[in-house]
Amino acid sequence: MPQAVYVYGMAPSIPLPLADEWEDVDSYLDALLSFTTSTPLFLNLCGGVHILDFLTSDPDLYTTLLPEDWRQFFACHELYDILDLLLTDDVSHFNHNNSGQKNEHDQDSTWQNGPVPPPSLIEYIRNIRRLCLKRDFTPTPTSTENGGASSGSTIPLRLAVGMKPKKLHEVEHFSSYVDSFATSVSETRQEPVTHIVDFGSGQNYLGRTLASSYNRHIIAIERKHDFIKGAQGMDIHAKLAQKKVNMAKKGQRSIERSSKHRGAKREERKENGSASVSEQVCETCPPQVEQLQQQQDDDITFKIFSELDISADDLATFVPSTSQKPKAEEIATPRGSMDYIEHEIKDGYLEPIIQHVVNPIKQTTNSHHPSDARVLVVSLHSCGNLLHHGVRSLIQNPSVVAIAMVGCCYNLLTERLGPATYKLPILRHMHQRLSVGANEYDPHGFPMSTLFTQYPYPGGTGIKLNITARMMACQAPYNWTREESQNFFTRHYYRALLQRIFVDKGVVTKPKLANLNALTRENSDDHETPLVIGALKKTVYHSFPSYAKAAMAKLSKTAAHKPKMTRLMDDISTEELEKYVAEYSYAKKNLSLVWTLMAFSAGVVEAMIVIDRWQFLREHMASGLVRECWVEPVFDYAQSPRNLVVIGIKN
Repeated sequence: MPQAVYVYGMAPSIPLPLADEWEDVDSYLDALLSFTTSTPLFLNLCGGVHILDFLTSDPDLYTTLLPEDWRQFFACHELYDILDLLLTDDVSHFNHNNSGQKNEHDQDSTWQNGPVPPPSLIEYIRNIRRLCLKRDFTPTPTSTENGGASSGSTIPLRLAVGMKPKKLHEVEHFSSYVDSFATSVSETRQEPVTHIVDFGSGQNYLGRTLASSYNRHIIAIERKHDFIKGAQGMDIHAKLAQKKVNMAKKGQRSIERSSKHRGAKREERKENGSASVSEQVCETCPPQVEQLQQQQDDDITFKIFSELDISADDLATFVPSTSQKPKAEEIATPRGSMDYIEHEIKDGYLEPIIQHVVNPIKQTTNSHHPSDARVLVVSLHSCGNLLHHGVRSLIQNPSVVAIAMVGCCYNLLTERLGPATYKLPILRHMHQRLSVGANEYDPHGFPMSTLFTQYPYPGGTGIKLNITARMMACQAPYNWTREESQNFFTRHYYRALLQRIFVDKGVVTKPKLANLNALTRENSDDHETPLVIGALKKTVYHSFPSYAKAAMAKLSKTAAHKPKMTRLMDDISTEELEKYVAEYSYAKKNLSLVWTLMAFSAGVVEAMIVIDRWQFLREHMASGLVRECWVEPVFDYAQSPRNLVVIGIKN
């Protein structure tokens, strides 16, 4: 079969990073959707169960969820050996046939000094691995600039201020990728990419690097004013802009005041040590920044735009905060520059922003004049639906000719089709937590594509992923270290054990046992307020009694839980808490195994989310609107596990 060949910014020969066995994407899609809608164990591990319910039923969740032969195998082996089997070990030598019997050529009689894995477990591991997307990343060599932020980094120190190693890795590789991709798009379309729009630009690390190192014109869209102000301070440190004073501070000064009077007031404030916001230095800047602020690269322009509330029907709200207009030659041949837009993105329609930034003169005289812009929309880890808006921008805006979007925070996605039909009644007390956003039927939510929206299966129509499945898709099990996994296994065990105490003491209702093998289940009507503890100090996890007391104390501060929590804290002693630990000590390994199986299986959930976005673009290829679309890794998974970019190029 043909192998996918990745070249920075160029389409691979196979549009999805699939396991080697797949000869075409349609065969893969058929297998993916069939497996994820017809496999009860997968449905339960990915959205059907919650760790809080692990000890609240008799028999416990471990016993009712996993097959008996799996549990017998797990009981004979160490936890971390089993984790290696799931995540990294080669399982090809376990040659079981369909009947479950070993082949005559299979020489394995033991594994890790114990019984071999049951055939159904090996088959499940193989299915998950073959359906997950490949995440291998091989960067192309780039020219090294003196003064890099770290060993081997091409980003100079003046641009790297504020970046942690993970962000540095992401910005370095994605900025190079975006520049190469923009060049490729220009060659393919035989017209230049004039601007790059950064969705949710945050502190603008990506845009700053593209403007400085690659001479790109950036339109940075961010809804948080503080992020924009912080980014502007970093621009000064990076020598992309001079420190400027806004002469109409906060709209409080009269325009009739003379410049002399305003200057005297500024000097008076300086003497009193109360510089205005626009005169302050970013807190992350070193002492030498005052000297850097007096410099400005000749090839960089710097424009700041005020708060915006732009819709397709109301362009009048777009007013630049400066009277400076770009010159005609700047429009024709834009240089490295940055435009900041404070705007909350609620859909993918960007044309008003693009046209007013690029062609303000033309838009003043003729609002229907076609834009000169040819825009590439990018995003580095857009949360939730924001990436959906970015993908749709290719379809909705004449000026947008390509996209390169990297998503994250799948738990923040809304649900387009309503609650998942396979959510278990066993989660009665967690009903509200698991159905967050499920009843909104949000047209901007998951899924995007027609294939995923209309896919028929025995449990219903349309792919539905509840918040538990989507949250598990944010895990990175291949990056777990032993110490890290021990810590969060302990945290999950403590929380599940505390939930058992809450049930025993009548704080929450005891859940009813459900049929875990059923593919279609009714949603619970029990709207009991869920107990959400949230973050606690790390020091409280040194023992279960310490954790339990801290958790109950925090819950007691909430009006809805205060009466029950106050009574429980008075009734339960440290000795009783320790008895619970002794009684349920066996459950920690079992819970850790279930959590690992959930995280391992959720790699397929992430694949579905990413492929749905790609499939949306692919469906627009049939109409001729989209020329090419694909998915490929752009980061090292060990550095940044959400490393898949969704690419689209317009015809």
